[in-house]
Amino acid sequence: MPGIKGFQLYVNLSPSQVRRRLKGFGHGVRKVQSAGRNQSVVIHTATGQHLLELKAKFVDVGCASTVAGLDDPIENLRNLGAASAAWLRDVGITTVDELRRVGPVAAYQLVKARVQRASLNLLWGLYAGLVGKDWRQLTEKEKQELVSELEDSSR
Repeated sequence: MPGIKGFQLYVNLSPSQVRRRLKGFGHGVRKVQSAGRNQSVVIHTATGQHLLELKAKFVDVGCASTVAGLDDPIENLRNLGAASAAWLRDVGITTVDELRRVGPVAAYQLVKARVQRASLNLLWGLYAGLVGKDWRQLTEKEKQELVSELEDSSR
């Protein structure tokens, strides 16, 4: 069976989440398939206004015409659960690169301002995820440095 013809739009959502968003949309969508962890590719023939409408469906999570143009979604960060990822999305941090730019301490402060039950474990997880290790492997020195940075930025 020959491949489905059309353009590709890469999205930072799982295929099932993409299908839910596109339910009843039509406008040239041919197929949705996985493009990696928490990423999908929408094969479509949409152009003009229909293409703009298709992209608008994913403006909150990010989309690109190439997989290289798509940043890693925040859900792919090591140590991060679904609730923590949702909290980060609620404060506008949707990709790992955005978290890297903002920094783990500032991101923690943004979440903590909205979600009082967010604990220091979130801070540990954000920092450890960015340096590529399990949050439980952080040393007391690393944790103290993060707490000091948190206290300094709160003044």
